[in-house]
Parts: sequence; C-alpha cells; structure tokens
Amino acid sequence: PTPLSRETGAVPDGRILGLDNIPLDLPLAGAGSRSLAAFLDYVVLGSILFIFVVGIGVFAVLSRPFAERRGAWWIGIMILGIFAIEYGYFAATEALTGGRTAGKMVMKLRVVTDTGGRPGTAAFLIRNAVRTVDLVVGVPLMAIDPKARRLGDRLAGTLVVHERVPDRQDVVLRRVPRSWGAREVAVLESLLRRASDLDPARADELARQLLAVIERDDPAFLEGVARERGGHAFGALALLRAAMASD
Repeated sequence: PTPLSRETGAVPDGRILGLDNIPLDLPLAGAGSRSLAAFLDYVVLGSILFIFVVGIGVFAVLSRPFAERRGAWWIGIMILGIFAIEYGYFAATEALTGGRTAGKMVMKLRVVTDTGGRPGTAAFLIRNAVRTVDLVVGVPLMAIDPKARRLGDRLAGTLVVHERVPDRQDVVLRRVPRSWGAREVAVLESLLRRASDLDPARADELARQLLAVIERDDPAFLEGVARERGGHAFGALALLRAAMASD
C-alpha cells in the first residue's frame, strides 16, 4: 500500500486522505493550473466590470444634474459595485456549481473540503472574502504549502483538486445509507476501488469499520443482503459490496 502522511493529510503523490487515512483519488491542483484558471476567471470578470463601468458612465451622463450634485456618491457606488461584482462572481459561481468557476471548469478543477467532500456555502463565502489579499500572497503560499492552499483555503478548510475522469474501473454505488454525505461516500468508494491493492486483512478491517458506521446511521440498510445470498457467510468486504450494489 502507498505510504501515508498523517501530518500533511496527503499521500506523496498529492492525493487527499479521508477517514482512517484511506487515500481519495483526488489529485491536488498546483499553483500553475490554479493561476491559469484564475487568469481565465479574471478575463470573464473584466468583461463584466467593463459593462458595469460603461453602464454607470452612461447613466451619469443621462442624469448629469444629479451627478454633478452628488459626485462623491457616484464614486462610492462605483467602488462598492466593483467589489460586489468581484466577490459575487467567485462566491456565487462556486456555491451554485459545487466549487467551480468558469476558469476552473475549463481547467477541470473543483473546490472540495480538506477531506474530499463538498463545501458548504459558508466555506465558499469565507475563501473568497480574502481574494484581494491572495492576489498578492496566494501564489507564494500555494508554492510552499504541501496542499497548495492559498490564504482563503486555509481559512475555509478547502482544497482545489483536479476532477478525476471516470473510467471503467470506477465503483458504481446503486444506493448509500441515509444521512450520508459526500465525505462518507468518497471514503466508501475509495475503499471499494482500492481493496485489491490492500492487505486482505486490512481491507476487511476497514470494511468492518464502515459496516459499523452504516449500522449506526441506517440500521435497516443491511437487512436482507445475507438472506439474498442464500444465508451463506461471507466477509465484511463482500457484504459491503453486495449492500451497495443491491437495487
């Protein structure tokens, strides 16, 4: 098995660790790909800001008497508008698309929690609140951090990863226990996908731990699986696979 790093939360090849240090197949995005995604985003954002500034200018010309009496107001509106558009673009698009902006979509990147799950709205709001600061310190911070986090990521507990392309080896889960979120599902998928690479005893031990969590969260979830197998005893890993594949 791949050696794990409990200190950094990632294995040497840059993947993320989930429950019990099972590597999740989510390769971390480095400063280069993130910077290119940000450049594309600022091209889009620049176009939006240009339309906003032109619109404000046209409105000011059409209402010149009012603008001349309230010149300071126009400057304030302009500054607040630029901030709201910049902050709103990044925070809103990430919240609405599950962690992707236009630039991230092109580069196939996504924001996740530090355990591989989907961040909440609060995390997207926090990570983008310091984006202006990160324009200065973001790249150096990503370059020296094992998880390639900028300041906003550190505050919000998020990471940016490359979206993994599904292949024929992917595990298909037909059902999952009630109340399970993205993190639990990701850990389960990772175990089922990597079970053949693990020591059989270790894989079975991890499967037993997940079965215990399932029985706690959704006691009725495993009912009938053994009966469908004809009552024959089989290992924890086989039970886990059968339970997830049942229709």
